Amino acid sequence: MKSVGRFLHITDMHVDPGYKPGSTIYSQCHRYPPHTANSAATMSDGHKHTGRFGIPLAKCDSPIALINATSKYLQSNWADKLDFVIWTGDSGRHDGDPEQPRTFDQIIAGNNIAVHALQSVFGDSIPVVPNIGNNDISPHNELAAPGHKTARKTFEQLSHAWQNLVPKDQLRTFLYGGYFAKDVVDYDSPRAGESTGITALSLNTIYWYRANAKVGGCRAKDSPGLAQLAWIRYQMRRARARNRDLILLGHVLPNRDNYRPTCYHGYARTVTQVVPAPALRNASDESVIADESDMPAVHAQLFGHSNVDVWAFVGQEAKWISSLDPLGLGDQQNGSMGDNRLWWERQVDEETGRFGKMIRNIWEATSPDTTSPSDFYADERLWENMEDDPPVQFSASESSAEIVPISETTSNISAPQRLPSDFVETLLKEYKQVLVKGPESQQNLGVTTISPSIVPKYVPAFRIFHYLRKRPESSKQRWWQLPLGTLLDYDVYWADIARLNKLKQNPTKFFTKLYRFSDVYKLDDLSLDSYLKWAEKLLSSKSLRKKFRSLTYLGT
Repeated sequence: MKSVGRFLHITDMHVDPGYKPGSTIYSQCHRYPPHTANSAATMSDGHKHTGRFGIPLAKCDSPIALINATSKYLQSNWADKLDFVIWTGDSGRHDGDPEQPRTFDQIIAGNNIAVHALQSVFGDSIPVVPNIGNNDISPHNELAAPGHKTARKTFEQLSHAWQNLVPKDQLRTFLYGGYFAKDVVDYDSPRAGESTGITALSLNTIYWYRANAKVGGCRAKDSPGLAQLAWIRYQMRRARARNRDLILLGHVLPNRDNYRPTCYHGYARTVTQVVPAPALRNASDESVIADESDMPAVHAQLFGHSNVDVWAFVGQEAKWISSLDPLGLGDQQNGSMGDNRLWWERQVDEETGRFGKMIRNIWEATSPDTTSPSDFYADERLWENMEDDPPVQFSASESSAEIVPISETTSNISAPQRLPSDFVETLLKEYKQVLVKGPESQQNLGVTTISPSIVPKYVPAFRIFHYLRKRPESSKQRWWQLPLGTLLDYDVYWADIARLNKLKQNPTKFFTKLYRFSDVYKLDDLSLDSYLKWAEKLLSSKSLRKKFRSLTYLGT
C-alpha cells in the first residue's frame, strides 16, 4: 500500500428533477418563456437560455444530467482510487420558485437520487459519510429540537434515504440528534503508540446555525446545540480510548457570522483542545516521530454550504469560557479540584448528570428506538425563554428565496449572513489578526475548509484530498515526521459547463483539474503550521492574493 491515501469531498448537489434545458433563469430553470412551448425555440430567441448541464453564475439548481455526468466521471476516474467519501449535505433543491413550492418529499427524493449517484460508483466497498444541510430539512434552515415530531420525521426519512450509510450502532444517535460517527479507514501497519485509523464525525450544524429559528444558543443546559458539543467531546474521548484520529464534517462553516455566539465559541473550544502539537520537522533519527501525545488529532474540519473554495481559522477566546457555564457555578461547587473544565465537560468525562444519562441511554445504545428523546426534551419547548441569543422569525422572499429577517431590531443577532462582496478581503483581515496575535494564541487554532459545490453557483467542482495513510520506511523520505492522517495536499476539479453545454455529443472528460494546492502555494502539507505560512504568503504578495481571489470563485 502506498504512503498516501485519497478521499473525495463532494457537497451541495441540490438535485432538481424539474430543471428544463432552455428554460428561463427567472423561473429557477423550471419554465420556458411564455411565447414558446419548447426548448428548441428558446435557443434562437433573445433569452439567455439554460444548458442541459446547468448554467453557471445563476440561481438554478443541478439538472439530473449534471448529476449523472458527475457520477459517470467519478466511476471512470476515481472508483478504485479513493479510501472514503465525505458528502456534506444539501441534496434537496432550493425553495426559490413560488409557482413550484418545494415539499419535504421532494427533498427526500433529491437525497435518494444523490445516494444512488454515489453508491452506483462506490457501492459498499468505499465508506460514504452523509451530512444534513440546511436544504435537507423543511422549511429550509428550520429544525426543531430532538424529540419534536418534525425533527423525528426529518431524521427518520433521511435515514431511510441514506439507506445503510449511517452505521447501525449509530442509528439511535442519528435518530435523536441528526449526527453520528463512522470509521472510514484503518492505517496500514501503524507503529506502537500511533493511531490506528480515522473516524469521521458527521455534525448537525443546523442546531448551531443562526438562521434556525426553532432553537437558540448553546448556553442552556438542555440546549440541543450544547448536547451536540457534549457528544463531540464524548466521541473524542472514545477515539482516544480506541486510538483513532478524527475528521469532522458539517454543512455550515463555523464562524461568528454563521453560528450563535455560544455555539461558535463552544465548538472552537471543544475542537481546539485536541489539536495535536506541531510535527518534529527537523528530526533526523528514524526513532523520532511526531509528538502525538495530544491524541486524538482532528486532522480535518470539512464544510460546504457557501459554494466557494476557501479555508479559515477557528480558535477559542478565553473571555467566552465563563459564558459557556450557564449555571455560574465555580470549580469547587462542581466538585472539581481546580481544573478548567466546564460543568458539561465534567459530566461527559465522568459520565454523570444529564450527559451521563445521554451517554448510557442514547450515544452508547444501538437500538433505533425513537421514544427515548422525550425523556430529555419536551415537545414544543419554548427555547427563547432560556437561551442567550433569542430566536427570530424569518420569511422567504418569493423572488430570490433568500432569508429576510422580519424584525430589524434583531436582524443583527440572528439573520444568516450571505457572502459579502469583499468576502476575500474579510478572510485576509482574519488571517492578519491571527498572525498579529502570535504563537501563543496560535496554539488554540484549528483550520476549517469549504469545498466548492456541484450545483453551479459558480461552476460544478469538488476536491480530492491526499493524506498520510502509511509512514514512509525511511526518515529521509518526505513526510516522515508527520502524524498519520495528516492532510498533505488537495486537487480541485471543475466542469466548464458553459463549454460542455455547447457540445453535441456527451463529453469524454467532464471534469478537469483546476489546480493543486502545493503547486500554487508551494507548501509541503496541510498542517496548521503550513496554513499559517500560507497566510503569511498571501498577506505579503499582491499577485498571490489575486490568485487566491480567483481560485476562491473557481476562476469565474
